[in-house]
Amino acid sequence: MSENNHQSEQWGSRLGFILAAMGMAVGTGNIWRFPRIVGSNQGGTFLIAYTICNLLWVVPLLMTEMGMGKSTRLGAIGAFRDFAGKKRTWFGGWITLVCTAITGYYAVVFAYAIRYFVYALQGALKPGFDEQALWNGFIGNPKQMIFFQCIAIFLTGIVIYRGVKKGLEAVGKIAIPLLFVSLIVAAGWSLMQPGATVGLKFLFVPNFKAFASSKVWLNALTQSAWSAGAGWAMMLTYSNYFKKNEDVVVNSFMITFGDAMGATVAAMAVLPAVFALSATQADAMQALEGGNVGLTFIYLAKLFSDIPGGQIIAIFFFFALSLAALTSIIPQTEVIVRNLVNAGYDRKKATIMVMSGIFVLGLPSAYSADILNNQDFVWGIGLLVCGLFFAMAVYKFGVNRFRVEILNPGSDMKIGKYYNFCITLFPVLFSLVVGWWLWQAITWHPTDWWNPFLVDSFGTVVAQIFITLVVFYFMNDKLSKWITAPSYMEDGKFLASAKEER
Repeated sequence: MSENNHQSEQWGSRLGFILAAMGMAVGTGNIWRFPRIVGSNQGGTFLIAYTICNLLWVVPLLMTEMGMGKSTRLGAIGAFRDFAGKKRTWFGGWITLVCTAITGYYAVVFAYAIRYFVYALQGALKPGFDEQALWNGFIGNPKQMIFFQCIAIFLTGIVIYRGVKKGLEAVGKIAIPLLFVSLIVAAGWSLMQPGATVGLKFLFVPNFKAFASSKVWLNALTQSAWSAGAGWAMMLTYSNYFKKNEDVVVNSFMITFGDAMGATVAAMAVLPAVFALSATQADAMQALEGGNVGLTFIYLAKLFSDIPGGQIIAIFFFFALSLAALTSIIPQTEVIVRNLVNAGYDRKKATIMVMSGIFVLGLPSAYSADILNNQDFVWGIGLLVCGLFFAMAVYKFGVNRFRVEILNPGSDMKIGKYYNFCITLFPVLFSLVVGWWLWQAITWHPTDWWNPFLVDSFGTVVAQIFITLVVFYFMNDKLSKWITAPSYMEDGKFLASAKEER
């Protein structure tokens, strides 16, 4: 087989893949994004909604991605072309665009983590420092932002260039254990602070009236997809490197469970710290409801400054957070690189092209936190459209056939009709949650809901998503011809060579 067909590179071990996949899922999405999303969406109510969304959306979607990637051995564009038919090639192109858009601003979040690691090394997180001024001074300095963005891009490019075993797998084995240890230490100390129990109660005790809020359910669904990497085509791409007996079903549950555990521990570190370090409970609630992108950095940095030996803990934590950001951005970048490799580009050239593009795409988010918030909001909803596209590919193939022929063979845990039910439910769940949100979103900005230049308006979501969908729809034929790598499938049917290996 040629390199394009993915057989020259494989995961060295199942543990290596799981840790790399956990690195994809357990990263800044859990530590930077999850605490501020759960904090601004009713705490315990959100946690329950998030768990339900993981079971109904994330687990079956990860199974679908891995099944498609393992079956075709191609990136997103080629996988949709050969699995769901040439007319649906543009699905894979648009999903790649969503991943690219997220990666652009994610590199900026990676830059946040690196900067705070450097702050910790410099001793800036010392008792009595002004945590808000430190944060504002950083994000308000474009030269600093771009400098650390460059470092983030450079580190990602090195790992991608090194490939699977020496790059993706090697980093995951170091970063994830270190990150979990650091999170547990931070959470343990945060919970011992006076007033921290109020934060714990906020996190785990639901407000049942809030279940009627479309905002809670929309954010729960987008956070579950965002955090676990469901719908980005990352697991589709990683599964290109599977051995033929890799267990798709068990892997999907393990990744989802590990991601949720990492997110909960991160919230246990951040939210109690917010309540413990705020002057009043009202101040804490105001900080949480504001959805500040710097919430984790501001409050954990302050927490570490008050801990005996806190500088050492801060150094290890922000180093681990930087590694976690790296292990999360790597598969996002690999999604884009893999499509270029499938189109015949050399990996080295593809990596340079992609990293340069991501740098340029992330510049607006580096300059403005509002732009970063806007992109995070829009493409979080875009991920739900991606999930719908994956479900449509399975409908074309046959839901029960997919479960029987692709998911269950070689699995230690045979998946039953649960998968059929969830995939069939995708359009209903998508329509209810997004439709409900669209209906209520207009009330957030009654007079200028149509304005595409507002951070979280109806208009900005519709404009960006609709325009890109139309562009990729008309690019379908070009995308179909652009991918030249051989596949194991053609229009949903296994080729002879694939049947022999399977």
